[in-house]
Amino acid sequence: MQEHKLEQLQEKVQHGDIMLPFVQYVTLLPMNFTSFAMHWHKEVEIIYMQSGYCEINVDLEHYVLRQGDIVFIKPQAIHSLQQYQGENGCLFSWLLDINMLSYGATDACYVKYLKPFLDGKIEYPQVISKMHPSHEQLEKQLLEIHEVCDEKASVLELNIKWRLEKLFYTLFKEVFVYKKLPNEQKQDTLQAICNVLEYIQENYQKTLTIGELAELLHFSDTYFMRFFKKCTGVTCVEYINEYRMNKAVELLQNTELTIMDIAMQVGMHNISYFNRIFKKKYQMTPKEYRKRVTVQKENGGS
Repeated sequence: MQEHKLEQLQEKVQHGDIMLPFVQYVTLLPMNFTSFAMHWHKEVEIIYMQSGYCEINVDLEHYVLRQGDIVFIKPQAIHSLQQYQGENGCLFSWLLDINMLSYGATDACYVKYLKPFLDGKIEYPQVISKMHPSHEQLEKQLLEIHEVCDEKASVLELNIKWRLEKLFYTLFKEVFVYKKLPNEQKQDTLQAICNVLEYIQENYQKTLTIGELAELLHFSDTYFMRFFKKCTGVTCVEYINEYRMNKAVELLQNTELTIMDIAMQVGMHNISYFNRIFKKKYQMTPKEYRKRVTVQKENGGS
């Protein structure tokens, strides 16, 4: 793994299993979530915007996804996803260990195609829109995969693998081209923003200031704020609040701490501000959220 890929940003969820390292998710916006914070995983991720809109940030590049857009995210690419200007949406996503498409390191398919892809030697548009000449074919193949997963088709594992091989055949034939490795400037920029995110995650329980974070990179406050927004797609304050809210939810679900204690533990010493930010994100107060979690546990998690 490259040095800039921070362990703190690695997603801990296991996608699929050893027998079939592949999984499909259907996500509704904003019912399921308002945002996924910056993270990375070892799997390839494919996203299809089934309806509506959302925003995505992949390795410092920011995009607005519209109905029909397709996104390919390589392993270890740092990315985040969030609702776009209050718009509803639905997206399908698939995560897979790309090695499931080969027979090992000496396999010709691995050597000629998969390894260059994993090594970052393949160039492709981050977002494949309806304007791309191969969009219609890729969309059809992805929707076929969705139907197979949704209906739990017979010989499921063979069916999925066969359709994934067809999909990647189309990609390597029509979309992917070989390129040089990313330039050093982009790597340095990615390392810089990762250093800031690591610092936030290690110190979120304390009071954090823009000046303190800007000093890490020897930037002025104004330049740092522009730099952070460009790299992540959100302001520094929004990112810190998002991270603190995620930690607050964990404490509400798994501890008996008071709301005040939880606010203090996540670095928010103003309880009114904590309640306001929490309600803005989850459309309910921390007290209401805990009550709902308690009821769900009593009902067996239903």
